Amino acid sequence: MKKAIYMYIVYIVYFLGIGMTSSCIVLMPFNPVRYSIILSIGLGLFLTGSIFNELVINKTHLSTVEILKLVVVSLTLAIGIGMISGGISHFKESPQYVSYLIPLGILISFISFIVKNNFKLSRKEKIIMLIGVAIISIIIFVILSMMAMNASMDMQPGGDIFKGSH
Repeated sequence: MKKAIYMYIVYIVYFLGIGMTSSCIVLMPFNPVRYSIILSIGLGLFLTGSIFNELVINKTHLSTVEILKLVVVSLTLAIGIGMISGGISHFKESPQYVSYLIPLGILISFISFIVKNNFKLSRKEKIIMLIGVAIISIIIFVILSMMAMNASMDMQPGGDIFKGSH
């Protein structure tokens, strides 16, 4: 169980670099067409990297079902990590939206990570890990929601990105 948690943390750090996906997920409400196009490109790049890693680097021979599983899990992993990374980067642009994105991203990416890496966990370990991640996600949701509602933080939707201060 410890190995799964450590590898998950390493994965999170590594994949926070998927900036296209993360920014687009958060900024989607502000310009759906533009950010859908960029998001599609970002997800396509992440998926291509995942398939290349499995088929070329690891020389894994996958059945059609395994390739489909790799595609779905890679996309959900990218989306989940993008929700975390984009939420952290763009909290000020849309604090209420982000208060949902980050906790959901933690749940989605954690489950996808466990499935993608095919960790052999007992039923008890799966339940303990899922409950632990759910509790952490709920705590983060409550904290972020309180921050989003706190008027003294001056968190108006739109944030710095829309003030031309770049």
